[in-house]
Amino acid sequence: MTLGNIGGNNFLPVINNQIAESSQAGHVSSQNGSGDVFVRSNGYDLSQERMFAKAGHLFQSSQTGAINQSGEIEIDEVSMYPNRSGYDENFLGVRLPMPTLGASIQDKVAYRTDKPGETELTYTNFSVVMNKDRRQCFYTICNIDGATHKNVKRSGSWTIDGRIPREYQLGNEAYSGNNIDRGHMVRRLDPCWGNDANLANNDTFSYCNSALQHGQLNQKEWLELENHVLNSATSKDQRMSVITGPIFSDDDPKFDNHGKIKPPTQIPMKFFKTVVWKDEQTGQLKSASFILSQEDIINGDHSLFKGKKSGGFTPGRFEVYQVPLSQVEELTDLHFGNLGDISTQAVKLTAENDYKPVGL
Repeated sequence: MTLGNIGGNNFLPVINNQIAESSQAGHVSSQNGSGDVFVRSNGYDLSQERMFAKAGHLFQSSQTGAINQSGEIEIDEVSMYPNRSGYDENFLGVRLPMPTLGASIQDKVAYRTDKPGETELTYTNFSVVMNKDRRQCFYTICNIDGATHKNVKRSGSWTIDGRIPREYQLGNEAYSGNNIDRGHMVRRLDPCWGNDANLANNDTFSYCNSALQHGQLNQKEWLELENHVLNSATSKDQRMSVITGPIFSDDDPKFDNHGKIKPPTQIPMKFFKTVVWKDEQTGQLKSASFILSQEDIINGDHSLFKGKKSGGFTPGRFEVYQVPLSQVEELTDLHFGNLGDISTQAVKLTAENDYKPVGL
């Protein structure tokens, strides 16, 4: 592949427990007529609206859970992620706003039901903006503080985010019984710093922070890149902000996980990562961007799709390129503002260059 190809009753106690979880206020809203199951009345106060919103999310999750081998519905956990500050745009000492969505994708963004008009899902030290059509994120954006980073042991359970409708996010129905992993977009260790490092670790297990990535990838290149980014921050007590997400294309293969995903979704063939830091000499922001392709691996795994035999699958390699930021913007219709870009041409990360990015 070349770079040119990157172009009932028991349910009620659960509801009550979830209602007690959050103190956030907001109004229940709908998008395209597909809002919460429980519709508010003008006679209710805000606390009652929150109850209806959360009950609606839980009801939706119970209706769309994955079916296990015994034919039973598996209901995903739901969290409202209360009191999360999210991504800090002033974290680097120079303002770095969240990327903006171009005209071609603005109508696909998922709005929060607890905060009408808002699209940012805030977690501990990172934020997510969701594509409601693809039920995966447009992007994640994370602050890394190398000086206070903590190597938190892996723990946590994958959870539906109750702040957007259930039908706008993929749950376990997309990942059960196949070779697809819940691919962390914000790497689990990246937001684990400061006093809330353990909470940040748990927050990375939101389904909104996952995307359809093949589980049998040769992770050399991408893992080396992630390690390099985090090690650069921790070894130099440096602050960085990392933006990661899928690159959606109309040509991405349709995927229904053999009838479990309704309606079907599509598997992204490529992912991007943009790393931003402040240059100590100039005081300006610099960035380095990367694109990963899993196209060969996905197309080679016929067990994922109907009508294709599954025998003889051997995982191939994926490819990682360091690319100009302008190429990421062109492929995603996300816009990152006026960032200093250290890349002028595409460079493939290989064993010959020790999988190391240029200038990062």
